[in-house]
Amino acid sequence: MEKIKIALIGAGSMGKTYSKMIDRDRSGSLTLTAVCCRSLKSKQWAEENLSSETVIFDSAEAMYEEAWRFDAVLIVTPHRTHPQLAVQAFEHGKHVFCDKPSGVSLLQCCAMNEAAAASGKKFAMMFHQRLYRKYNKIKTMIDSGELGKISRVLLENSRYFRTARYHQSADWRSSWSGEGGGGLINQGQHILDIWQWLFGMPMAVYAEIPFGKYNEFLVDDEATVLMEYPDKMTAAFILTTGEGTWTEKLEIVGTRGKLLLEDDTLHFWKYSEDTREYGKRASCNAREELGEEYGIEEFVGQKEPYLQMFENFAAAVLTGEPLTACGEEGIRALEIANAAYLSAWLGKKVTLPIDAEAYERELEKRVGEEDTLRKRPHGEGGGNE
Repeated sequence: MEKIKIALIGAGSMGKTYSKMIDRDRSGSLTLTAVCCRSLKSKQWAEENLSSETVIFDSAEAMYEEAWRFDAVLIVTPHRTHPQLAVQAFEHGKHVFCDKPSGVSLLQCCAMNEAAAASGKKFAMMFHQRLYRKYNKIKTMIDSGELGKISRVLLENSRYFRTARYHQSADWRSSWSGEGGGGLINQGQHILDIWQWLFGMPMAVYAEIPFGKYNEFLVDDEATVLMEYPDKMTAAFILTTGEGTWTEKLEIVGTRGKLLLEDDTLHFWKYSEDTREYGKRASCNAREELGEEYGIEEFVGQKEPYLQMFENFAAAVLTGEPLTACGEEGIRALEIANAAYLSAWLGKKVTLPIDAEAYERELEKRVGEEDTLRKRPHGEGGGNE
């Protein structure tokens, strides 16, 4: 069986998870042949937990000096480094599988997508939630026209509660300078990817973001984003990482029916006719003549489909199978997050595509504010110290 030799860059929490999956999946189509570890602690972990055939390197530069050892690169490093590392891999003729997000800003990631196109190599993004059965069911219903014209969407997500210990687990986390933001740029990337996958990209967004609502930092731990779409479809997206109750709710209202996803339970209502036509011909004042059929479907017990994503990547390299999540598409979820931040900073609606250079300038202002707070002596003003 032909296997794709892959090198891992970044042996942090998720890097360790992915490397163990690949290393222990002997029947899979990927084989881990190299690992890049910056710290002595990560190097020791790799020596103790991975196959003795896996070569450990101290840097990406050292790893590429022996580029013959691998065909592809798996990038699992802090967000800001993703574009540079991806470009480097493409320049060395390697396929790339990148953990989310693409990066921290649109401008940086445009260069990454250009490098991918120029290389002719496969480029995948770890948006594994596209393989969740519940989302595939919803996408099929939308794409088939079963719901009619989508008129309104509401999403609420408090799944990813994060404590101070999490935010302080690495010096790059939950910061403009390191992570490039908070919830929207981290946990929100999975949700925003599913959002754009189902509904496409909005024309404009308006965001209310109470930065540092639950924590003493300058980035977001909650965001409410209103989105505008063609044909007057309205949409509201609410993400928080500071609420005690786990909520995953997605409500989709169409002219032929309605869906309500609550965690892993999908409720759906189907109408006897399109409500636009019903409204014109009905001989009553309300819903009395509109037939309605209710159904429910459970999607419980699905494991996180990381291995499926890896197998899909290998198949794309070996046989040209379509990728579940093309790396170039990662820029979409990132652009919505960037647009939301820009809207909140400027206090106005922002149209898409956004001005990438304007966003970069505004981001650097927040990085500067963060740096000023860090340098200020303790107790010298500043509500986020």
